[in-house]
Amino acid sequence: MNFNKPNNNFNDREAKVCELLRKNYELDEIARIMHVSLHTVKSHINKIKRMNLN
Repeated sequence: MNFNKPNNNFNDREAKVCELLRKNYELDEIARIMHVSLHTVKSHINKIKRMNLN
């Protein structure tokens, strides 16, 4: 998965997840940094993946 590809359809949270993934943060670290659950981070990633497939 390429999280470097810019996509104007990402909301602020999805863009932040991409940024942190590019910096090699683990999912649980991203959740902690963003003050959300691990489930929420995974949901953002799934939406990002779907958007990149289109």
